[in-house]
Amino acid sequence: MFTRPFRFERAERLAEASDLLREHGEDAKVIAGGQSLMPLINLGLAAPQVVIDISRAEQGRGPRVINAADGYLTIGALVTHARLAADRVAAGQQPLLSAAAAKIGNSRVRNRGTLGDSLAHSDPAAELPLVMVALGAEYEVSNGERTRSVRAEEFHLGFLTTALEADELVIWARVPSLGPEWGWAFQEFSRRDGDFALAAAAALIRSSGGAIIESRVAVGGVSDRPVRLADIEAALSGATAQEASGRIGAIRGISPIGDAGASAAYRKHLAQVLVQRVVVEACQRSEAA
Repeated sequence: MFTRPFRFERAERLAEASDLLREHGEDAKVIAGGQSLMPLINLGLAAPQVVIDISRAEQGRGPRVINAADGYLTIGALVTHARLAADRVAAGQQPLLSAAAAKIGNSRVRNRGTLGDSLAHSDPAAELPLVMVALGAEYEVSNGERTRSVRAEEFHLGFLTTALEADELVIWARVPSLGPEWGWAFQEFSRRDGDFALAAAAALIRSSGGAIIESRVAVGGVSDRPVRLADIEAALSGATAQEASGRIGAIRGISPIGDAGASAAYRKHLAQVLVQRVVVEACQRSEAA
């Protein structure tokens, strides 16, 4: 399928991109790596009249910076998935994030796709929105005139829908640098390597004296957004690593849909299995710390 013609604009600064979004309104779309927007255009699901390229844009502290300070890891919106997966600072401060980035698509997608692109696209089956919700991340968004922070759970509103205003861009993501006592795990299931996951799960477990004192568990691909599983987190509180798997009941708060890839029932089953696996794996890492 051939794309419809569109006007191409290159923004040298992120604030300039926001100005162009205000100028062109709903007719404009932003492109960074192109791994989210171009498939939509090629499938005829998006038909922008103006495409604004921010791949070379600069602003403020730098959209390509990965920085660890004051107990947080801060990642610029134009950091590629490949760099996030390979960066030693990111892996040392938050290995769950690096592990999830390494699972994204294939090498071409990871080398071109960017953090901000994935977050703003907000596909419920995507890896990075899921782990950001599990980590309790915050996003810094800006329209060039004002900047605000949005919690990941409040940013991802539904299928391809976010809390971004029409002229706003994701500038940074900020995640806590969890200590060594935390165990982590990320797993997903897809029919082929590189495909979007039919279901995915992430877990973070902190243990002390042989018992779980804090946990974060989330699933993706089984609802219209990543879902934090508060009931399972509550059930895990106080459990030993050996008891954890038995504390996990039926997953609530998800609403998988059936499609050509899998039935709703199969996705729900996958989510249940993956949650069991990531909790056990995260407990093992926490115990070994």
